[in-house]
Amino acid sequence: MSDPAELKFPPPQCEVFVFGDWTLKVTKSHIMGSQCELPSLCTEDTEVDKLCNLCRYERLLTLPSLPDMVFANNSLRIEHKCGGSITFSALDALRCVNDREDTLQVAHAQVWKEARADCEFAKKVVKPYDWTYTTNFRGTLSGSLKAEASTERIDLDKLRVQEEIKFYEEIFLYEDELDDNGSTRCVVKVRVMPSGFFVVFRHYLRVDQVIVRVNDTRLYSPVGASYILRETSTREAPISKLRVDSSVYNTPDLVWQHLPLVKESIDKLVVES
Repeated sequence: MSDPAELKFPPPQCEVFVFGDWTLKVTKSHIMGSQCELPSLCTEDTEVDKLCNLCRYERLLTLPSLPDMVFANNSLRIEHKCGGSITFSALDALRCVNDREDTLQVAHAQVWKEARADCEFAKKVVKPYDWTYTTNFRGTLSGSLKAEASTERIDLDKLRVQEEIKFYEEIFLYEDELDDNGSTRCVVKVRVMPSGFFVVFRHYLRVDQVIVRVNDTRLYSPVGASYILRETSTREAPISKLRVDSSVYNTPDLVWQHLPLVKESIDKLVVES
């Protein structure tokens, strides 16, 4: 008989869109709970893929706490007919959070960590880590999809030309209000047009009175292509130097255009035969 906890939530909803040789699969579900959903099954001897989401995250991650809202089942997977794929998920994004040191030393940091010391997830020894959950995740590659050096850029001006939207989804991966001291948010958006598909994976961070940072990974594949262009950038600025209204730096889709570029990388994801 199934554990009653398994019946609390509906199963994840999946949507699939085929674009030429590419298949885009979006999976969306509820926020992960703060307590074990399968207490009778989640033991030290249980295989990791049979654990509930919370216990699986605790076993696989080295972070002493998690964001308040984690969408553990949400993901975007883009797969070529030859088998290569790139996937965006909360677990893999959180794997790329710095678990060894505070990367942003501000007055709020110690207060925030002390507030989290007794949280359900914090069973490990409290240690320095990036309490803002900033990730440098760029997508998980598998199979025959390989990254190679490239100087070819995504034509953002072309993407601004109005086209029919054949498919669009926004997938939340995790979010936290940093105990009312700001916001950290990880979201991936995908849209498909007749000319190609475009993806923006974004980590947005705002620490009030301190900093705004946007880490973006953009993907674009033109219609008929067996490759994906990938551009990753980090943009940030102290709030004291932002000459915009607060409504702008509270809005990720606007503020990134006002932030100076700190770091950038460009490559091409190619399907190997």
